[in-house]
Amino acid sequence: MDKKNNKKMAEPLAAKHRARKRIIQALYQTHFNHMAATEVIEQFLEEQDFAKVDVDFFREVMLGVEKNKTELQEMIDPYLGREKVSLGAIEYAALLLATYELVNHIETPFKVIINEAILMTQAFGGEGSHTFVNGVLYKIAQQTRATEMGEAP
Repeated sequence: MDKKNNKKMAEPLAAKHRARKRIIQALYQTHFNHMAATEVIEQFLEEQDFAKVDVDFFREVMLGVEKNKTELQEMIDPYLGREKVSLGAIEYAALLLATYELVNHIETPFKVIINEAILMTQAFGGEGSHTFVNGVLYKIAQQTRATEMGEAP
């Protein structure tokens, strides 16, 4: 999302949006540097400007994804339709973040979560990867948010 549109968001939503951007970057870093979430959190808080970022959300999601990574992967992997190794790290980070939110942040509408993942993938991922991420997350939302989607569980 560009800065122009970001300014139109209510500040709590914009702060969470900024946190998601940093979460994608932090998950990418944990993937390639094999660092623990606590290390990456500490590094990001020291090196980046978090003045307008929802720091609590950033910490909670980073620690939650690390703690529940196996369960999240078990939810994501059946919907990939290809080998996980062929998927970019940014795309997989977006899937981890969004799946964690779909399961643990029921107060956030599934459409918002999916849209944010699409925006993050468009900003940081490979060309066209946002459509793939959208398709996978929609299937996960059908599993985790069937009632909200108006579908039978």
